Amino acid sequence: MKRKHPSNQRLTSDRDRRKKYFVHGVVKRGTNETWLAFCRWTWRLVKVCVLLALLGGIGYGSTVGWKKFFWQNPDYALADITFATDGTLTRDQVRAVAKIKPGANIYSYKTGPIRDALLTLPQVESVEVARYLPNRIEITVKERKPTAWLAAAPGEKSAAPKPTHLLDANGVVFQPRVILNEVKSLPVIAGVQTEDLEPGKKIHKAEVLAALDLLKRTREAGSVKVTTVDVSKGCFIVATDQKRAQITFGLDDIAGQMDRLGAVRNEAALIGQEIATINLIPVRNIPVTFMQPEPMESDDASEPAAIPRAIPVRARTGTEAAPSPPARERSRPAGRRADPPRPPKSDGNGLLKPFRATA
Repeated sequence: MKRKHPSNQRLTSDRDRRKKYFVHGVVKRGTNETWLAFCRWTWRLVKVCVLLALLGGIGYGSTVGWKKFFWQNPDYALADITFATDGTLTRDQVRAVAKIKPGANIYSYKTGPIRDALLTLPQVESVEVARYLPNRIEITVKERKPTAWLAAAPGEKSAAPKPTHLLDANGVVFQPRVILNEVKSLPVIAGVQTEDLEPGKKIHKAEVLAALDLLKRTREAGSVKVTTVDVSKGCFIVATDQKRAQITFGLDDIAGQMDRLGAVRNEAALIGQEIATINLIPVRNIPVTFMQPEPMESDDASEPAAIPRAIPVRARTGTEAAPSPPARERSRPAGRRADPPRPPKSDGNGLLKPFRATA
């Protein structure tokens, strides 16, 4: 339903009434205003160009100055490479690995890449690199300390005749570039699969870690010197000491087993025995075998047995003196009477003649 408006309501508003006084048309700008606008935009463009040129000049001058006073300055040419290590690495090996050349600009070498390059060597444990202006780089290398040799398991195809890998106290495998005399006498951990070894990586096998723990404790104790540790069984290890005694250890509680070994050795020393084999895995009733005593070698050579010889003699008469007794009879002690010589037996035909045995 359409709503009815009251009769006294205005049909137009104030805004509508004002519109009838507006004149609709187009106003054009004069030539003067256009020229002024063009000048303003041109000035702005000139200022931007001048600013860009100024910034470019500053950048170019800075680059040329940096190259002239730093990169191309002979005072910053690398002349001194200080190298220190506690192992067998040489200065030439470090320079070859880190790719450092004397005479190059010192700013072309960063300490981070040099450190990372040297840490790729398996025998390197830690590296410190410092750069000193104007021309010196200082490198300090800490190498891994070998603890034992690694020998391949019996029957391995790629097994080398001699152990070629070394282990440090943490179980990291590495190969030495130079073998020192004190390294040759290190104990050997035998029975390891060398095909899976990766230089610079740690071995996580429980039997190898137990062998390293055993070697560490024996070095600290000093009572036992282990020469070989066989880890081929996997569930236990067998150590051989300097007296060729075979000692069986479990993989856990090496300290407790060392205490039991010391107690058994003390008991064996009291009875004058040397241990040949011992199994330290049982806590009680420990199986032990002792070494057999070696036969004593006599200094006096045994006298050769006398070889009897038959010599024909004439029959004795009553007036003839009795023959002197043999040497064995003369050497008998006094107080024991020598047995009278027995006459030779005759078969009655008179063909046998009396004989005398001499020494």
